[in-house]
Amino acid sequence: MEQIVVALSPFTRRCRSLLVSHVEQGLLRGLEPGEHVVVHDPEADEHFTAVVADLDFELADTTYRLELGTRITETEADEWLEPPIDDGRLTTQDIVALLEQLRRSERDVSAALAELRAH
Repeated sequence: MEQIVVALSPFTRRCRSLLVSHVEQGLLRGLEPGEHVVVHDPEADEHFTAVVADLDFELADTTYRLELGTRITETEADEWLEPPIDDGRLTTQDIVALLEQLRRSERDVSAALAELRAH
């Protein structure tokens, strides 16, 4: 799992979405849509879960739109960043990922219903 280090503005915290540059972050590999990452705000010394919601390719860089999830402790962030262990047990990371997936699904269904009602 990757860690994104970026200062979060009050606007970013309210809208729970931010854009990050692959080049500026110095990522060793590309991120995939739906991939989970840890966001660390060094100014507030806070950690958040996040998911790659969208990406945009340019010749010299890739921009990722991340949707912020829940705030987590530094210890939890360290656990998220450790290589996964496949011992069959459900981890906190698994539960958070499932909750975020459920939240995104609910938003998609709500948007589809609103669009249906508009027509």
